[in-house]
Amino acid sequence: MGVLHDLYAVQLTDIAISQAQHRLAHLPESASYQLAKSASANAIAELAALDKQSADAGTEVTGLEKQAHEIDSVLTRLNNQMKTIIAPREAEALQHEIATCENNRSALDDRELELLEVVERCDKESVAIGSRVALTREALASAEQLLRSARAAVNAEIAHLTEQRSAQSLVVHPSLLSTYDAKRKHRPDGAVSKLNGPTCSGCHLDLPTSEIDRLHKLPADELPECPHCGCFVAL
Repeated sequence: MGVLHDLYAVQLTDIAISQAQHRLAHLPESASYQLAKSASANAIAELAALDKQSADAGTEVTGLEKQAHEIDSVLTRLNNQMKTIIAPREAEALQHEIATCENNRSALDDRELELLEVVERCDKESVAIGSRVALTREALASAEQLLRSARAAVNAEIAHLTEQRSAQSLVVHPSLLSTYDAKRKHRPDGAVSKLNGPTCSGCHLDLPTSEIDRLHKLPADELPECPHCGCFVAL
């Protein structure tokens, strides 16, 4: 029947639209973009962590220098005081205090050297990671452009198919189109089939010869359907 062949053409377009929408949702360019986005974010985070580590070390160095300056002031005062002390016991106590300050000062120096090494290491690593940040940003921009192009191409295809579907549906009676749409909700793969020999293309089951003859003899106002799957059969 010609009306079912017209409806079958609509179905082919609907299937093409569904396939295009599936491709749009699973573009390889989308996966590549996500990988590039993750690589860029990781590089940026790694650089930020290094910068923070360097900044924290620098802040601690500043604090140590302040403490060292305070200890130096105390040592100057104690050494001057030592010059005026005569009593051995007082001198011994003062020497102990001076030794403690000097030990603390030495510990501050050691810690400051460690921190300066941290800053130097972070600065060197930041240069390398900074280059990687730039490269991953370029890769991300490229991946984004490829994704935009791929999406645009598929969206253009969907728009063309949608226009084609609208034109094809004009020759199909609205009530039949509604019935077809209702059938497709239960059978997304198709609501209109054809016979490949005795086999229904919708459910891939064979129809008896007598059933095929009966479908051919149906009156014009009764549309043939597959007894197995309920698809319209475009004879």
